[in-house]
Amino acid sequence: MRLASSICLAFLLGSGATAAGAKDTILEPENRRYTFKEDLKGAGKKDDAAGAYDVSGIACILRDSGKRRCLVVNDEGRKAQFLKIDERSIEPKKTIDLIGKAPDPKTRGTVFAGKQCPDKSPAKFKEFDGEGVAYAKPYFYVVGSHGCGRKKDTLNTSAMILARIRVDGQGKPDVEDEDEPEGAIETTYRLGEVLAGADRVGASFLESLSEANGLNIEGIAVVKDRLYAGLRAPSIDGEAFLVEADVDGLFADGHGAYQGKRRTIPIKVGQDAGIRDLTALDDGRLLVLTGPAQEQPKVAYKLFLFDPGKGGEPQLVGELDELDDAERAGKPEAVTVIGSNRVLILFDSLKNGGARAYKVPAKLMIEE
Repeated sequence: MRLASSICLAFLLGSGATAAGAKDTILEPENRRYTFKEDLKGAGKKDDAAGAYDVSGIACILRDSGKRRCLVVNDEGRKAQFLKIDERSIEPKKTIDLIGKAPDPKTRGTVFAGKQCPDKSPAKFKEFDGEGVAYAKPYFYVVGSHGCGRKKDTLNTSAMILARIRVDGQGKPDVEDEDEPEGAIETTYRLGEVLAGADRVGASFLESLSEANGLNIEGIAVVKDRLYAGLRAPSIDGEAFLVEADVDGLFADGHGAYQGKRRTIPIKVGQDAGIRDLTALDDGRLLVLTGPAQEQPKVAYKLFLFDPGKGGEPQLVGELDELDDAERAGKPEAVTVIGSNRVLILFDSLKNGGARAYKVPAKLMIEE
């Protein structure tokens, strides 16, 4: 398998570029559009034909052939879907069930029981509510929102799950029987415990998303043995937050409590802005997609580079230009790197994510 190799992530405009120096950079999508060989599977009853309008996360592996094998997730439903990206063509592949219709007794840890959502109705187990996807050899990781329902402030315990799928060097589930890919999946509830005890943001866990700046995850990245959960909210005094945890602690056998370390990392991304997605780069830095923490219309969507190991000021890559009127409803929701200075962004509310490529004024990777 050929993967992108790590290089210096200095801006092409100069290694000394700062967030302030890049503040006027507007990133426009490339003119050439991606074509889908067929629609992605949506979360509705007619998902075989309707396409997906709620794509919320993506991560990819660069294979020996030069094509990318990716995993995407919707923020509704219980499935994720593999796909292949080749030049300007996207080919959807098989889906995989992240969870069933009922709790799995093999899920590690236990559902956090120290607090309830504002609506005290009995908790339900419904959709996974997937919000982010990451890849770190040999796993794809998929995270639920870990927040109360946005419309009714109810608790959906199936949204409190972190899943990982063991894959081979070509990005396919690492199982003996390819007709049973779910055998490659492990799940855990322990991330909720980590969030509830996190500095600065823990008090917002299981609070109302709309009324109390309640905590919810919208991005995930894994670097070596560290997992970073990117929070859309809370946004506090111009800072968004990562919550860091030990991967081994999250997925330790059994139902015992989380035994690893945790750390809250603030990122200065602007007033009322939160993290909408994360992508880990090969030297451990993160590409961070930000946008409104709630629905603030004047908060722009932006890309930053940030080193969670060093902290400090993030580097602003640029601000995403608004889409044209016909697709203005689309909200940037997922990002992955597809070249040395190119990223692919998927949008909520657009069919199949409305995939668009952007060139950025930063060198992100080299493809050997």
